[in-house]
Amino acid sequence: MKIKQKIILIFIPLFVFSLSSCAQVVTGTAVKVATVSQEERSIGEFVDDAIIKTVIKNTYFDQSENLFFNIDVEVSQGRVLLTGTVENIDLKIEATKIAWGVKGVKTVINEIQISNSDSILNFADDLIISTKILGKLMLEEKVNSLNYNVETVNKLVYIIGIAKTEKERELVISIASNVYGVDEVIDYITIKSSDL
Repeated sequence: MKIKQKIILIFIPLFVFSLSSCAQVVTGTAVKVATVSQEERSIGEFVDDAIIKTVIKNTYFDQSENLFFNIDVEVSQGRVLLTGTVENIDLKIEATKIAWGVKGVKTVINEIQISNSDSILNFADDLIISTKILGKLMLEEKVNSLNYNVETVNKLVYIIGIAKTEKERELVISIASNVYGVDEVIDYITIKSSDL
């Protein structure tokens, strides 16, 4: 079993336990999610993005265990963000080619890093950073957290999504930048009124 698989299996029970010990926070968050007006993407765009992500991940699974487990895929309005680490440039290129081959993909943003070391501590730190950022976005009244996906790789934070205004975009970046452990925030946030 790969290191990333092991760490996920370790963190799921810890995450569930931490949620049960802070029920008030979870309840408040659930209420906010339930009362949020709606995502900036249309239902059609949301479904299209979910299909694109599923097709890419399924193809990765069919092609290579390394691609499936080591590359994270986020999709927003047909824009595909690839993050994670692979052992060599060939896998990075293959991951990009697969993503481009999926119907509905408008652009592929390849932020995959090449690394031979797969550290449990690095992965755990990255997971904690992403979780903290998502939590802060959920609690921020001026931000609809459903509009954003956050991935962290080696303390580099990647955010893809849609902001209503430039001010909201700047707020999201600021929130992410101020989380302990973040080295840099790289955003692929579009403004709702802007063309892709």
